[in-house]
Amino acid sequence: MAARALGLPPATTLLAACTLVVGCAGVLLPEGDLLRDVYLRGSPAIPTVALTFDDGPNGRCTEAVLDALRDVGAPGAFFVLGENVARGHDDALLARMVREGHTIGVHSETHGVRPLFLRGATAEELGAARAAVDAALARAGILERPAITLFRPPFGFLTEAAARAAREAGFDIVEWTISVRDWQARRRPEEIADAILARVRPGDVIVLHDGDRTHHRSLERCRDRLHVAATVRLLVPALAARGLRPAPLAEVLGLTVAPASVDRSRDARGRKESGGCV
Repeated sequence: MAARALGLPPATTLLAACTLVVGCAGVLLPEGDLLRDVYLRGSPAIPTVALTFDDGPNGRCTEAVLDALRDVGAPGAFFVLGENVARGHDDALLARMVREGHTIGVHSETHGVRPLFLRGATAEELGAARAAVDAALARAGILERPAITLFRPPFGFLTEAAARAAREAGFDIVEWTISVRDWQARRRPEEIADAILARVRPGDVIVLHDGDRTHHRSLERCRDRLHVAATVRLLVPALAARGLRPAPLAEVLGLTVAPASVDRSRDARGRKESGGCV
């Protein structure tokens, strides 16, 4: 639901809403109706939750997450970094996200906080990240590419300048309600899943990480986020046992943004490509 649906006063200028860097809560939110473009959670009356993943794409780590989501039958939303996408190593993974019905949003170009204080710098980051995704999908043969209209600021940190830039570029801003520090190296999948289950409620937006900012330490194996796929495999059945269904992010938030398009790509001879995994 949008921030204005949470009962916030219109003149709110400072709201402790999201975790910033090392647990310091403090997010600058803009005045007035810009708050309508900030989404935190879905309806508590509908038994759905959203699984979201930040900092990708990251090669084998993202591939393992996609495998896990496929096996448990759950959709995800991937907030990717433009610099990671632009490397060109993971075009097939982005195409797979589209073909398998996941959502792609952007998490900025560089994962930097400083650009968020400047409207023009945020606009450049958003434009570069959006262009990188579109180019990657084009290289991978996706002819009908989804509109990229969701933005999650780095660390969830939001300023008025960034919010205005996002609105002008046609982005809705998506924060989260559950983050359990899955990025800490020594946390086991069981511990991460249990921490989420201890807090989860209908309408929650859960954030996990399939990458480590713009690091990409190995092309041959998953080194940056070892436990996220295993967490998904534990978490989704446990959510189902509680009557909670992972649903597309747009559905959970009540957005009109459509989820990723079906695969309509074709090879050079005009025949539809096989529907297998990329």
